[in-house]
Amino acid sequence: MKSYQGSKSVHLVGQAWQIRALLKQWQRQWGPEVTISELLRKNDADKYER
Repeated sequence: MKSYQGSKSVHLVGQAWQIRALLKQWQRQWGPEVTISELLRKNDADKYER
């Protein structure tokens, strides 16, 4: 599976089961209430802190 992350988007390329597995992993890592747009904002903030 491949994933590409831009400043305002995420593109996941793979089979459906792979994408579901990745989303479940993100959910375990960040919590069920966090949205993908919040993850993008957090990742952008992390880039600027480095």
